Amino acid sequence: MDINKDGTIDKNDLRGAFDNVGVLMSEGELDSLLGEIGGACTFDGMAKMFQEKMSGEGNDPDDLIVQAFSAYNIEGKIDVKMFQHALKTWGDKMNKQEIDEIFDEFEIDEDYMVKTKEVLGLFVAQKEEKKEEPAPEPEPEAAPVEEDEGDAKKKKKKKKKAAK
Repeated sequence: MDINKDGTIDKNDLRGAFDNVGVLMSEGELDSLLGEIGGACTFDGMAKMFQEKMSGEGNDPDDLIVQAFSAYNIEGKIDVKMFQHALKTWGDKMNKQEIDEIFDEFEIDEDYMVKTKEVLGLFVAQKEEKKEEPAPEPEPEAAPVEEDEGDAKKKKKKKKKAAK
């Protein structure tokens, strides 16, 4: 990305990177991106910016995101058509390509429903549930075979003979 190899990414370097992937950026967009770093766009500056973004400052808390998705939750699933309409209509509106890219990540059933847990997993870190397997039931001990009196007497005689 650092076209002139000076250790800093400037507006021309950034423009070249976007041009290489077929995205034309306006001066304002480039200035806005560089402004997010809050200083020189070096490796350290980028690492600091990502660290701040990942720490959650300025981001919605997870419980607010979960609450927002619960509005679309129907018995553990989300109606894909209704949710796509919301993404196109309200807030930071998404275009069809963006929506298609997101929904390619999900398994959509024949009723156009997706598991709420899958959608939340894309936006919120979730703890994995441990599936505890039931402990195997102990096998009942075989009941001792009852000997009839005749068998018991024969064994006693054999023991006496063996002892002699």
